[in-house]
Parts: sequence; structure tokens; C-alpha cells
Amino acid sequence: MKKAADAGRIYAPNAFEAYVRRRINHGPQADWLGELELSQLHGACLSLGAAICGSSLPSSANVDPDLEREFCVEGLRVLSAGPGSLMVCMERLKSRPGPRRSYFSTDLGAFYVWLRAAHGDAEVQSIVDSVQSFAVRNYTMKPKKRVLGRPVPDVKRMSFETAREQSGLSVGFLKRLIPHVDNLSEAQSAALTETTPDQLSRAIDFWSGLRNLKSTAVTLNVHPTQVKGLIEKGILRSIRFGTALRYVFTEDVDRLLAEAAALPELPGVGVFLPLREHCQNQRIGLVRLITLWQEGKVGGFVRGTDAIGLQAIHVPQDVDVGARDTPSATRDLTPLEAAAYLKIGVGAIRALRDAGYLGHAKRLNADTNHRHSLITQSSIREFEARFLTLGQLATSARVAPIHLARRLDREGVPTVTCRGRHVRAYERSQVAEHESLARSISNGG
Repeated sequence: MKKAADAGRIYAPNAFEAYVRRRINHGPQADWLGELELSQLHGACLSLGAAICGSSLPSSANVDPDLEREFCVEGLRVLSAGPGSLMVCMERLKSRPGPRRSYFSTDLGAFYVWLRAAHGDAEVQSIVDSVQSFAVRNYTMKPKKRVLGRPVPDVKRMSFETAREQSGLSVGFLKRLIPHVDNLSEAQSAALTETTPDQLSRAIDFWSGLRNLKSTAVTLNVHPTQVKGLIEKGILRSIRFGTALRYVFTEDVDRLLAEAAALPELPGVGVFLPLREHCQNQRIGLVRLITLWQEGKVGGFVRGTDAIGLQAIHVPQDVDVGARDTPSATRDLTPLEAAAYLKIGVGAIRALRDAGYLGHAKRLNADTNHRHSLITQSSIREFEARFLTLGQLATSARVAPIHLARRLDREGVPTVTCRGRHVRAYERSQVAEHESLARSISNGG
């Protein structure tokens, strides 16, 4: 044995061996590694040194002696300086680029593999404390995750996939909702790769106070287009999150329903009509009537018990709602709006459009992301400069359209032909040729 020892390679003592000799000769040092047994000290320093040097350390028994001594020295250099030094080292390991996704088990490499096997030993608990604290603070974790055998009581960070599982909201929507709730800048929003429980909780609380247009329409018992009208009139507030879709504040919906529910019950005397029936009879839009009611310009409404939502409202038959709203051609109009503006049927508008008398353009519907056709403002102006519709002529002459139509036919004023269909629109020059007719229209008789 002496001959074999004398024939072996002689190594100069390094810092790790010197530290171990002091432990053997003088007992544990007054540092946070003092409780470690020598085998634990060797495993901790070897594995941490291997992680620092980027080695996987498949088995300590198969490590080259020169590498083993290098790893032990490197690991001791970090560990002997205390918990703060280990934290700095782990931060560097986390920020080091690598082919695998960053996570504490992969970033700490061989050191975490060793610690996972030894974490149950009482002597290494101070190291376990540091590693667990670092992992919880720096990595996303699922709820009820355990790190080195210990449950994580309060998850500090979570991935968007975990947030999606908890909230039921898509990852894309959460990435738009959270920046809005926390008022993050565009740069902060773009850099958002994970979230926190508090951040997610605020986002969910805010989202719970919103509803989409369809559910709002069901709750109010109106059409989605009427919900849009109430939004445009300021009766309901809406909000968007980076897309065209709008969401309504639930508190506004609840307020509107509460005001309807607070109306007096339908009396046994007087003539009242249900909201929808009154709007149809008086040819007034529901949105306009509700807006006048909310602005305090009309009153006397009562509440029935045979309907829900806003349709429970009953309106006095003689309520004065003023003149009807007429759409203005200050923008591109939908076919329905163009029909109201030109005082002609919507079918006639489509016929005029298809025949080229009215131009149209495709626009993106802000709430459905579908494209729909609008009648362009410029084509309406050009049409008005050349033509008059039956409705416009009847309004000017203050006669019923049916009577004026018969008179125009007797006078021989030609209508506009749209691909074989006759539309009750007339060229201004043709109307002007019939002086008696033009004079009666201009005089309102």
C-alpha cells in the first residue's frame, strides 16, 4: 500500500481540501456549512460547482478527478460565503442562456439533482430554505406546487396557462385584460410573459363587472342593436380590450333595470301601452324613448308584470315625445338608415344600390368583426341632387304618399327603373316639368 501511495499522482492541496482538513482537525467552522457532514459538504460543493461549470454530473463516481477537484473548489467558493452568495450564484444560473426552457430544476442543474435527493436530511435545511425561497420568488408555479418536498403557501408568479386554467379566460384575452386593469404601457404589455395571483385576481374582479352585448340584450330584453344604441346615447358605458368587441358595465345594466323595477305598478285606469307596442304605434325608436326617459324629458311610465327587463315598461298613450329623429347624411349610412333618411323603403335602397344609383362600401362591424355594406355619404348627396323620393315629395306636399303616387302616375312622371323594378324615385327635372304639381309641392298643398 505504501508503494502504491508513493507511486500515485501527488496533488497540491486546494481550497476545498484545506477546508476539509480544518474540519477534520479542528471541528466544524463557524459558518452556515458547519452542520453539514463531510459527505454532504462534498456533495453540495461538487454538484454546485458542476452546475456553475455547466456539467450535468451524471454520477460522482465517474467524474474525472481533476474535474471533481475543480468543481468542489468552485462550489465551496460560493457556499462558504453564505446564503447571499448562493442567491447571487442562482441568479446568474437563471440568467444564463440555454437550450431548455428556464426553470429552477433545469437552471440549477446538478446542484438541484443532489439537493432533491438530500433535502430530507436535517443538516441541509438551511440550503433547502435558500433554494426554495429563490424558486418561489423567481419562477412561475402551479397552485399546490411542492418545492423540495415543501408546499409553496403563496405562489408569487404563475404562467398564463395556469392563469387560463384558474380563470377560464383565454391567454390572449388575459394578456389584453391585465394591462388594461393595471394601466400598463405598451412596452410593459409586450414584455408580459407571466402574471401573479394578485394581478389575476384584479383582472377577474374587473371582468366579472362586465358583460357582452348579447347577454346585455337578453338581460334588458331588447335587441343587440338597441344595446348599441343605448351605448351611443351614453345610457350604457362600454369598453374594449384591444379588439373590436365591446363589453358593457354590469352596474349600468343593473341601474337601468332597478329604475324600471322602481316604477309604479300598472294602474287599472288610463291608457298605457307596452314599450314595444308604443314604439311601433308611434314610430319612435326604443333607444330614443328610453333616452328621453333617462334624461327626464318624458315621464308617467309605469311597470307591468307580464314582461321582463325594459319590456315591462308601459308608456302613456298620449305621452309627447316630440318630433321623430331623422338620420342625417353626415356619414355613411346603413341601408336602414338611408331608407329613413331618403323616406323610402329599405328594399328600394338596395335596388338603387344594385343598379348603381347609390354607391356602397364595405366596413368592418365594430362588434362582430364581420364586414357589412354601407351606403356612402357622397353617393347619397349625388342622388339627392338629381332625384326626389316619393316620401320626400309627400312630406313636402303634406299629403299621404299613396295619394301623391296616384297623382304622379296620372301626370306621367316616370319612376326610376332598377333592373326591371320600378322604384318610387323621380328626377327633379321631370317633377319640375309638371308645373302644377311642382307648385303644389313647393306650397305644401
